[in-house]
Amino acid sequence: MGFKRAVRRKFAQLMAASIAVASVGACSAGTVAETSPAPARQAAKQPNILFILVDDMGYADLSLTGNRLVRTPNIDALARDGMVMTRFYDAAPICSPSRAGFMTGQFPAEQRFVTYISDRQRNRRFGQADWLDPAIPVLPRTLKKEGYTTGHFGKWHLGGGRDVADAPLPSAYGIDESYTQFEGLGPRLLPSDLGGNLAQQSAALGKGPIEWAPRAAVTARYVDKTLDFIRRSKDGPWFAQLWLDDVHTPWAPSAQQLAAVKGKGRNEREDRFLAVLVAMDAEIGRLVNGMRQAGELDETLIVFTSDNGPTVGKGTPGSAAPYRGRKASLYEGGIRQPLIVRWPGHVKAGSRDTTTVAQAVDLFPTLARIAGAQPPPEGDGIDIGRAWQGRPIADRPDFYTHIARPAREARFGPLYSIRSGPWKLLANRDGSGAELYNLETDPGERNDLYAKERAVAARLGSQLRSWVASLPAPGPAVGH
Repeated sequence: MGFKRAVRRKFAQLMAASIAVASVGACSAGTVAETSPAPARQAAKQPNILFILVDDMGYADLSLTGNRLVRTPNIDALARDGMVMTRFYDAAPICSPSRAGFMTGQFPAEQRFVTYISDRQRNRRFGQADWLDPAIPVLPRTLKKEGYTTGHFGKWHLGGGRDVADAPLPSAYGIDESYTQFEGLGPRLLPSDLGGNLAQQSAALGKGPIEWAPRAAVTARYVDKTLDFIRRSKDGPWFAQLWLDDVHTPWAPSAQQLAAVKGKGRNEREDRFLAVLVAMDAEIGRLVNGMRQAGELDETLIVFTSDNGPTVGKGTPGSAAPYRGRKASLYEGGIRQPLIVRWPGHVKAGSRDTTTVAQAVDLFPTLARIAGAQPPPEGDGIDIGRAWQGRPIADRPDFYTHIARPAREARFGPLYSIRSGPWKLLANRDGSGAELYNLETDPGERNDLYAKERAVAARLGSQLRSWVASLPAPGPAVGH
């Protein structure tokens, strides 16, 4: 791990030197922040930041990226007004570790985030932490120190829920206002018509005021809360996380939402999926219009992506085309997403970056520098700000990914991977099941080159083993 950290720090120093002039807010803001109160800084140069994260949305679920069954005009408009990065990767192919990667800028397995947070017994079985350690540097707290008012609205899934009642509240991570759901504590909105008992378990935990609404109305409430937060925070820079879970099962559209897409899917189940997708897009349109009316839209950097690939299951709606795999898989379809960035005056409208390979851990250092902060040295990500300014990044440090799964789910592929230049090696903890792909020539991962490219396989295998050996010990179900 020490060697990897040293390589990454050297790379970061070289990158910082090459983009010092162009990086917005990076000039002297870091030095000023160390000696002056944040509100006295050059606030006019700090953009508002809105981070929209969709749950379980596949690469090709947007009309922008290939959906021909329905249109997503409002999300498409974000791309039309900004940039689409086509080589963006999540930190993990499942909820909790993916979100931890965005929050911390570190590969989540290094913090015992390897699967979704569940009840304590399952967490122990997989070596999964019950919650994200609030002592770790996180993006919201970093921005708060730079004078940002911070808010989180929507899914949390970083601790709190099921039988975990003592998880830290979102405020422990530097979040001024939060309004989440049954996978978090503090003020929250629970679905009144959700199957199972997750909402009821959450209500029994207490730890914050609780409201109830039909699942079909939940996103509208989160958008209302976000707009209210924005309007009340206009006097200074603000940072808001809007993490939506419409596309995550169960799909429970209202009768009106379903009628809008009736018959567009191949079956009734797909109609329900399309209905919640279209309804979510409409709410994002309402959010954008509300920001425009508040005079905040053109002062805001908007980042939009998904936390992992589409829901698994035979015949399940949602598409990762043209990539192999879905949620819970380290194949491209489980972790590869479009990243949309809208920032008027800084990101060219209608642009596409098909060169830069970026990962979720890059958002922390990138947004921190834009806000005038110095990212923590222990991070795994790099500043990709120059790519947003139209200068693609051709080289980057290798990155690692891990997912813990029951052994019966081996059909989803190996549990660990390394991405190095055009190469991607996947393997299990003991080195079994290794597969090697050249993603430049084979992005669909159809041609396993492990037996042919022995030198590449040996080099990447050695690096991956070193990283795996540095991780906390896995649970009994994840070491095959």
